[in-house]
Amino acid sequence: MSGNSTATTATAAYSVEDLTRWYAGYKNGFFKNIAILRSVSSIISVIFSSLLIALIFKSKDRLSTTYHRLLLGMAISDILFSLPMATFGAMDPTDMSYALWNARGNQAICTLHGFVSKTGGLLSLCYTCSLILYYLAKVKYRKTESFIQYKLEPFFHGVPILIGMVIGVVSLVNKNYNTVYGGCTLTPVYDPPHCEGLEDGTVREGFTIPCGRGRNKSFFG
Repeated sequence: MSGNSTATTATAAYSVEDLTRWYAGYKNGFFKNIAILRSVSSIISVIFSSLLIALIFKSKDRLSTTYHRLLLGMAISDILFSLPMATFGAMDPTDMSYALWNARGNQAICTLHGFVSKTGGLLSLCYTCSLILYYLAKVKYRKTESFIQYKLEPFFHGVPILIGMVIGVVSLVNKNYNTVYGGCTLTPVYDPPHCEGLEDGTVREGFTIPCGRGRNKSFFG
């Protein structure tokens, strides 16, 4: 929790010493366990998605079928979603190190984590829907591979990419990738315990991230 911070006359509700003492048990217990479990599961997910990609390229059809191309999109999306979370909490900003285990990052790294992971998560969700629609067209409506490839597949890829990028970029512009209790995620407003009692935009002494970061007055008042 260091860096060039802007000193203010506002008084925070809690001292850093109090916060460190209060969160010590959670930091080395609950939050540590969550960070480890999340990272281990993410590493496993990345490994199996990578194996799926390898199997696709080793198969006879490779990327000649819509099915394989959709699977490739799902696998890449899962890797984007999982990889940033496989860092055992190291990408969390040091501003939260009084509460979060292994927090070694800064806001820029946290923003990168959030953008890549959440965009990947949206892509993965939408590609799952695309795969379901592919089977619906193939099995129930008995559409030919040619019809699916030329009439439907552009939407199977285009819609997930459009949704993922629009939401991802809008959240990036609005500074909505933040962390409070672990994992740099889509947290619209940065309002951690050490900002209690401080106005939005205040950078508490010894910290680097402004309180209330990402608060859009049009939505949050």
